[in-house]
This record gives sequence, structure tokens and C-alpha cells, in this order.
Amino acid sequence: MTILAAVLLALAAGVTEIFPVSGSGHLYILAELLGVPVSGAVFQSFRAMLCMGVSFSGVLFYRTQLFDMVRENLVLLGLLRPGLRQRGESFGKRLGQLLLLALLPMLPALLLNGLRQRLEQGDLALAGIGLLLCVSGAVLYFAARGARGKRSIHQMTLSDALAAGLVQTLSVFPGLSRVGLTAAVLLSRGLDGPAVAEFTGLMGIPVFFGAGVVQLISAAGSGTPLAGPAYLILGFALSAITGFFALRFFTELMSRRRPTGFAFELWGAAILALILFLISA
Repeated sequence: MTILAAVLLALAAGVTEIFPVSGSGHLYILAELLGVPVSGAVFQSFRAMLCMGVSFSGVLFYRTQLFDMVRENLVLLGLLRPGLRQRGESFGKRLGQLLLLALLPMLPALLLNGLRQRLEQGDLALAGIGLLLCVSGAVLYFAARGARGKRSIHQMTLSDALAAGLVQTLSVFPGLSRVGLTAAVLLSRGLDGPAVAEFTGLMGIPVFFGAGVVQLISAAGSGTPLAGPAYLILGFALSAITGFFALRFFTELMSRRRPTGFAFELWGAAILALILFLISA
């Protein structure tokens, strides 16, 4: 893997993992175009750092919400005295409960890293990714077209969080967008755009960190050399910076319009994947 390929992959990860367009699918297609082998510890360790970089971008972007959640749960545990502004009804504690419920179904899914690798390295990987990108686009398009969301994130229910958590487990299949499927479910349940952007972004912080840890352990246990330290640092830094600005853009976009445009990008990527499959067949 060259420096140029590493830069392009890191920039792509920072954008596609935040937008509802399937980061795994886009990274596979880009790696194919750049001639970067997706099998082996080099790519897996580099990809792990991309996940961690995207996770860190979420920590930076949602630092206020995360601080409130930590502070209010410390108050709940009696480890911190409540201030004057904390004596009323607090949303940070409620948001933490919603996120915890949404993340529970994802814990066993993180252990399916081996399955994801086998799917990505199979002979029909490009064809499968192309078809799943089509599915992601269709689900997002029709959910966004029919959305009449009026509920804010403060009005989310436990069933909303559980539904979001269950559907995001499907993202273990490359080509199915975690953000896209989660956004589709939340929009169809009446949540507004800002609520969808914020909740999917917050969910991504532990999900990407966990995925990065799992992939790094898997790569380290393979017994083959990992990507060099310079590549790992570069991947982390670029994906974190790009992810931060992608989160800002996606949040502003979701406050103004529906995310139907991302469906067309998914369909375009699907066509490209299928063309690459036919060429390599």
C-alpha cells in the first residue's frame, strides 16, 4: 500500500463512515480501484486505525453531550454532587440509557469480524457488495421520502433506541450502511433529521472503537506484519479530521432536508461495484 493509497482510503473512511452510504462498501471498492489487497494484516490493521479515527472524531464533535452523560451518571452513582443546573430533569442520563440500549445488540455483532472478512475476500465479494449497496439505497430512499418526522431526540423512546440498535447489526455485511439503515428506521418512526443525525453519530463512537479494537486484535493475531507506524498514525489522523467535518456537514444537512440524495450515491457505487466485478470475472 502506497502513501497515496493510504491517504485516499483514510479520507474516504472519514466521509463514508459518517454519511449513510456504507463505509465498508466504499472502502472495498476504492481498495479495488487502487489495487490494495484487502486480505492480510496490513490492510486490516490500517482499517482498524481508520475506525478508531472516526470514533475519535465523534468524541470531539459530541464532547458536550458526552460530558453531560458522564457527569450526570456520576451524580446518579453518588460520586459527584449535583450543581444547581443539575437538580431538575436531566437529559444526559436519559440519552445515555438510550445509547446503551441501542448498543447492546451490536456487541455480539462485533464478534463477527471473521465473517465480514470472509465475505469481503470471496470471489463474489464485489457482486455482493453491489447488491447490498442497492438495498441500502432503496431502504434509505423510501424511508426518507415517506418521513414526516416531528419528534426531537428529547422525545425518543426506548423502543426507538432498540429498533436502531437491532437494525445496525446488519452492517456486519459489507455494503449495508449502518448509518443508512439506522437513519431509515428512525425516520420511519417519526424522528426528525437533527435527532437522526445526532443519535446515529453518538452510536458510532463506541461502535467504531469496538470494531477497530476487534480488527486490530485479529490482525495482530495473524502472525504476519501489520501496517507500519507511519501508516497507522496517518490513517488515524486523516480519518479523525475528515470525520469531524463530515459530522458537521451531515448534521447541518439533516436539519434542512431529507437524505434522499445519499440513495443515489449508493446506487452509483453499486453500479461501479458491479462493473468492477464483471471486469475482474
